[in-house]
Amino acid sequence: MNQNINFDMQAAWLRRFKSDAESNLKAFALRLKEALPELVTIHESRGLFSRSAKTKGVSVELGEKRYNLEIDGGRLKASIAMVVHGVVLNTRDVDPAEWFARLAEETKKASEHAQALSGSLGDFMAS
Repeated sequence: MNQNINFDMQAAWLRRFKSDAESNLKAFALRLKEALPELVTIHESRGLFSRSAKTKGVSVELGEKRYNLEIDGGRLKASIAMVVHGVVLNTRDVDPAEWFARLAEETKKASEHAQALSGSLGDFMAS
């Protein structure tokens, strides 16, 4: 049941992105940046006479993985890179649906770890 919900959610995200990739990528990137400010980088480009920047992509650094999502020719392009001490060891292109699923799983793990750490710290401070 949970896998069906995740699949349906991923499919809905992809349909949403395909309808207007640039504005949806910008909204998604801003939401990620708000939630994880120190882990998210928004990639923008600005034309010579343009007042506003166009969102071209977003990167999320989680542990030793860098999740990249960008617009290339009006289509979403997703990749996951293995990064150790700031050096990219390899990069693998993945389907955007897989990218969303993996990012969701990694952020869930990071959140659970942070909650456990917070609970341990609270226990320590209370004793």
